[in-house]
Amino acid sequence: MSATTNTVADRVMRRGIRINRRGFVFYYLKILHPPRPRIVVSQKIDKRATVRNRLRRQIREIIRRAEPKNRAIAIVTRKEILEISFTEIKRTLTEILTRI
Repeated sequence: MSATTNTVADRVMRRGIRINRRGFVFYYLKILHPPRPRIVVSQKIDKRATVRNRLRRQIREIIRRAEPKNRAIAIVTRKEILEISFTEIKRTLTEILTRI
């Protein structure tokens, strides 16, 4: 098995529980010592790195404030996330994080 397929983040995306929402797909897996959240914002979302980095920072801050316990998290964004306001993203992610 190669090193890239054996990472915890890859296991979360392959074996974790998947939650589809408008603008992103949320994956999580219960783990004793989870790594930092994996946030995927591809160039298909926007060609400008500043836009992609802003989305990553916003999502990372929402997750940090929610303080999920013993969960490895991966979020894959979709193009529709640019049409959603920050408050809507925050509300949706907070709802998911409190439910898991």
